[in-house]
Amino acid sequence: MRKFRLLWVLVSSLPGVAFAQGEATWRSVDYARQLRDTMPQRVRVQYNAGRVDVRGSNDPLLYGMHLRYDEARSVPLHSHDAEQRSTVLGLEPRVNGMRNASSGGESGEMRLTLPRSVLLDLSLEFGGTESTLDLGGMALQALSLKCGAADAKLLFSRPNRSRMRDMDVSVGAADFSASHLANANAEQIRIQGGVGDVDLDFSGTWTRDLTVVAQLAVGRLTLRLPPDVGVRLEVERVIAGFDHAGLVKRSDGWYSPNYDQSAHKVYIRAQTFLGKVNVLQAER
Repeated sequence: MRKFRLLWVLVSSLPGVAFAQGEATWRSVDYARQLRDTMPQRVRVQYNAGRVDVRGSNDPLLYGMHLRYDEARSVPLHSHDAEQRSTVLGLEPRVNGMRNASSGGESGEMRLTLPRSVLLDLSLEFGGTESTLDLGGMALQALSLKCGAADAKLLFSRPNRSRMRDMDVSVGAADFSASHLANANAEQIRIQGGVGDVDLDFSGTWTRDLTVVAQLAVGRLTLRLPPDVGVRLEVERVIAGFDHAGLVKRSDGWYSPNYDQSAHKVYIRAQTFLGKVNVLQAER
């Protein structure tokens, strides 16, 4: 019996014992990689649960990442393939970690900065997170954002320094808002939502016409449009309300009165099954 107790004391002092006991083991780490050149890069970020903050930086770094995570559940990701010019960052689940580890009411965190001076194809995959993403002033060629059961706020506080080919957003059971979308400098934006509120603000600096496809299964879809942009809207809905103050019906959709004279135009195809579509165009 004495030998057994001594063995238990020794084993319980090892790092893995907290996992077996179902207790969280929190750790904070920082990772960074020096920026060698300004050639285009592909960056993929994945993070399962906690708070997330992503933004651009003028520091000479390919990335700067701070993580606070539970070692019982997750392992940091910070791999870079110089030949493929590809980087993967964030957290991945620990293969042998205890799924029912108790967090004690605490949550993880990721703070990530990415360079403004490099052309990026950026892919973000988040699970149950509270995400704040300010991608203003960066040079994004493409953006893919996937959110699970989360609250996410996307902001382009400054104009994107590159023409964006595609911007794809997919959200699950979540509330999602995007602000100053004109600053994304995108040719087309596709947003697909499951259940929740999706709020899209198209203010910012307009440099080209824009096509938007917004789909929401259940919830409220709000489209906030500036007064000097011409709007053409097609709505497909099953059991959904539709508020469109100021828009005029034509044979192929709803139009803003200034559509034909506007220097920049937005074509929106909105689809919803159960919920409401609100179109709000600010007055001059």
